[in-house]
Amino acid sequence: MKSYRIPRLQEELKKLFNITLSQKLNDPALSWVSITEVVISKDLRYAKLYFSHENNPASHEEIKEILTKSSGYFKKQIAGAQLMRTIPELSFFYDESIDRAKKVEALLASVRDDYNEDDEYDPDIDIDDYLDEDDYIDYDDEDEDDYDEFDDEDDYEDEE
Repeated sequence: MKSYRIPRLQEELKKLFNITLSQKLNDPALSWVSITEVVISKDLRYAKLYFSHENNPASHEEIKEILTKSSGYFKKQIAGAQLMRTIPELSFFYDESIDRAKKVEALLASVRDDYNEDDEYDPDIDIDDYLDEDDYIDYDDEDEDDYDEFDDEDDYEDEE
């Protein structure tokens, strides 16, 4: 049986940490920092917090140190919310998925720029403009006789 407790706790902790970062911690070094994912161990003793920061000039390591120093405050918030009996040990990691997404988007933009607009796909192309008269297959009424021997009514009578 699949347990929904851990994923539910992870989502609740992520919400709690993001509210704490944006509203309760008044540290300007943590501006624009958000928790992107929380991963809790099965025994609920350890939690990995993945963070990202946009428009924040501080390095990943500096933000990680500040978050580690404020982990006691995060634990206090978990205890105050009464989400868990045991308060997990928190470890912080930089989430590189946003950086990877930016790289992929830059690659797609460069491909889009290299794409020749003259060769662009047009969904309104009329196929008749490209086919010759020899490419058409004419359907004759004489060919219908070939299919008469497979009459559906005869098949149903045989089964009864």
